[in-house]
Amino acid sequence: MALPHRETISDRSGLFIAGKSSEGENLITKARWKRYLDNAIFGFLVLFAILLPHSIKGAERSWKIALILWLLKLAIERVRPYKQPLALPLLLYLIFSAISTVLSPEPYLSWDRMKLVCLLLAGIVVAQNLRRISQVRWLVILLVLSGLAAALFTGWQYAYGIGVRLTEFPPSSRLAQVGFLPDDIVTSFNGKSVHTPDQLVRAANEAPPSTNVTVGFTRGVGFNPSKLTATPHDFLESGIGTPSIKLDRGKPNRAQGTLGHYVVFAEMMTQVACMAWVLLLNTTRRNVAWRLVFAVAFAGMVAALLVTGTRAAVAGLVLGCFASLMLLAGRRARLLAVAALLVIVAGATIWIQHSRSTEWAAHADISTHFRVLMWEDGVRLIRQHPFFGVGMETVRLHYREWNIRGFIQYNVISHFHSTYLQIAVERGIPALMAWLWFCIAYAIFLWRLITRLRSQSRFACAVAVGSLAGLIAFCFASIFHYNLGEEPLAMIFYFYFGLAVAMDRMLTTPGAIDVP
Repeated sequence: MALPHRETISDRSGLFIAGKSSEGENLITKARWKRYLDNAIFGFLVLFAILLPHSIKGAERSWKIALILWLLKLAIERVRPYKQPLALPLLLYLIFSAISTVLSPEPYLSWDRMKLVCLLLAGIVVAQNLRRISQVRWLVILLVLSGLAAALFTGWQYAYGIGVRLTEFPPSSRLAQVGFLPDDIVTSFNGKSVHTPDQLVRAANEAPPSTNVTVGFTRGVGFNPSKLTATPHDFLESGIGTPSIKLDRGKPNRAQGTLGHYVVFAEMMTQVACMAWVLLLNTTRRNVAWRLVFAVAFAGMVAALLVTGTRAAVAGLVLGCFASLMLLAGRRARLLAVAALLVIVAGATIWIQHSRSTEWAAHADISTHFRVLMWEDGVRLIRQHPFFGVGMETVRLHYREWNIRGFIQYNVISHFHSTYLQIAVERGIPALMAWLWFCIAYAIFLWRLITRLRSQSRFACAVAVGSLAGLIAFCFASIFHYNLGEEPLAMIFYFYFGLAVAMDRMLTTPGAIDVP
């Protein structure tokens, strides 16, 4: 007869071993999922860095997917996020923006713009999910190479053209009657892209003369695609292919790359060029290949920046590069680099005077006059609504009621051409104070981080200096542009912030500083 006592002990021992084995399997499964999620998150952050200079939607979707995966990882691991530096000013900025939105006279418009405020989450995702300096190196180098690709694309637009410019044609011609104006750039004819005068002439001759065709074209400074319906006969009767119509390759009046606007593209090139500049300064003589890559990248992005004709972005780049020069370069390198910056300033001056027929600061310039009008009316609105502003985007509907002279006189519905002014007008002085607090605290944070990284990692120190250069350029351009209201510019600003916060945490993490 079996002893019940021994059977019980045996059963319990078996249960204990089985329970231990099950717990071990759970730990292994959890570790495997953690590894998969870490790799997936970093992969989407890589995609985020690559797409920043090229695709607004692509970059935004990349970091949002990384955010979802990170939240899933936190739920699986049942851990809290790392402590986030500078959280208080960012939180206050978010809270004051939300209060302004709740009190807005047009809340449906203001809530839609809260998505721009929430882009700060992109920086938090980057900060929370980078573990090693080698990951930072991947992201930064890929960003610089992607910026170079955007600059090369701009060069291709100027070399090959974006269409065919209708430089001159008789004012009484059929083209004028259809609706074309001199200097319009025809980009497509009957659904086919055209880049040379011969292609446009051939397309007009090959299509049936009386058939209605759709002609794509751009007009003015931006690319702003438009369409008109015409017939090949309209072009032929106007004298296309003869001396009566002068055709040229259509080149951009002001470069805008792939981001849809020359100012946005200019400031994106400024931010990426600041990072390329510090990597160039940081590269030793032994790494000739990388030095050449960074030099070409910086030169290409500066060239793309100059052809945008954006004065504030050029000045911001020079200020950011000069600050990083003082922090990184030796005496001899400083002299050469200062000479390079002077060449940039001289080239920008010559190009802006040539392309825009204006000086760096000219009151007679239309954009300058428009900006001054917006600033004056913005200050007036701040006095009337000092605490929580008038609400984001509400000016677009109430500009006549509030007598916004720039909108009325120039028939342009835009913004107040200053990040600081825009925040104060739309969300009130408290929101502006929170944002200024964050910017100043961020600058101090970067300065201390640079000091701590000098003895730990030459590369990480350079990235921190590049973030500081980008901050200086961004804050300067913010005086003249509402750059925080542009998704790609806000994303790259928070991207650099996330890199800096991650490197700050790595200083106290064993093995995280894996790049000298």
